[in-house]
Amino acid sequence: MIALLMCGGKGKRLGMGEKPLVEVLGRRLVDHMLDNLMAFEVIAVTSHHTSRTENYLKYQGIECYRAKGRGFVEDYMEAVKELRIFEPLIVASSDLVIFKDNLIEDIVAFYFKSDVKALQTVSQKPVGINIIDGYFIEEEQHEVIYKIDIKDAININTKRDIKKAEELWTSLRRRERG
Repeated sequence: MIALLMCGGKGKRLGMGEKPLVEVLGRRLVDHMLDNLMAFEVIAVTSHHTSRTENYLKYQGIECYRAKGRGFVEDYMEAVKELRIFEPLIVASSDLVIFKDNLIEDIVAFYFKSDVKALQTVSQKPVGINIIDGYFIEEEQHEVIYKIDIKDAININTKRDIKKAEELWTSLRRRERG
């Protein structure tokens, strides 16, 4: 299964340069997501806003598609059409820190058990892990919602989100130690 790793945003709210390259918990955000997508064929969708991220990923051997940088939905739709992807695929934000083991594999399994063409992952709000069917990219795809716990993943948009991720990580580590 193909996973489009969305890396082309401006990152204005965070204000720390190219968001995929920002370090959280001692690692770049994009590396957190690459670890969670190891079981899939990853194609990073970059834009002119993230040329350093694109260079970083290419150096690691990750295939990149440079979109026009018009927005999350517009860029993944462009990539699906241009790359001619005619099957279900994951669309994941590069600004997530996932704490739950095998979360993406669980989401994919849930999707294939459902009878819809699309899936959106939500916690208190959309999380940034979706599945769509590239064959139906031009059509509205009715979606199933996959609900996760607030402690399963955090979307990094602000410096406060980085602090929340660090606090959650510390809390989870304490629990593991007993």
